Amino acid sequence: MQMPKLRVIPLALPWLCGLALLTGCARSAPLAAAPALPTPPPAPAFVTADAATALPQLVAAERAAASSRDRGLLAQLWAPAARIIDSRGTPAPADDYAWVGRAAILDRYDLAVFPSPPQPFAAPPAFTPQIAGDTAAATLGNDAWRFLWDGERWWLLELRY
Repeated sequence: MQMPKLRVIPLALPWLCGLALLTGCARSAPLAAAPALPTPPPAPAFVTADAATALPQLVAAERAAASSRDRGLLAQLWAPAARIIDSRGTPAPADDYAWVGRAAILDRYDLAVFPSPPQPFAAPPAFTPQIAGDTAAATLGNDAWRFLWDGERWWLLELRY
């Protein structure tokens, strides 16, 4: 004798639901540990030198790190509260675009500089910094640089172009 097909489905349904519940409650595999962040390189030794020596080398190191796509070194050159300002070729500040803070600056390198990096300088650029207390300023072509002495070392504080 043949059982009606409708009767098989109601008998199997509780078993299938129970199996689904047991499977859904099974312990999942543990998550893999996040990879350790790379240790940033130490700050270059020249950052503790006098301004006339350190500042041209900071600009040269920034250019070399941009050219070689060295994000770790760039993080060691830019002050935590640094900023880069693109004046968009106009004197009006209303249309300026600014990257504020080290993280934003590093994002700028990832998105805008690393795809088509500049060539490094053959030697540190020649400029005479204007020093006022713990800050200094210098102009190199269309680039206006500002630097910060934090009591221990020099940092890149601002680039305006």
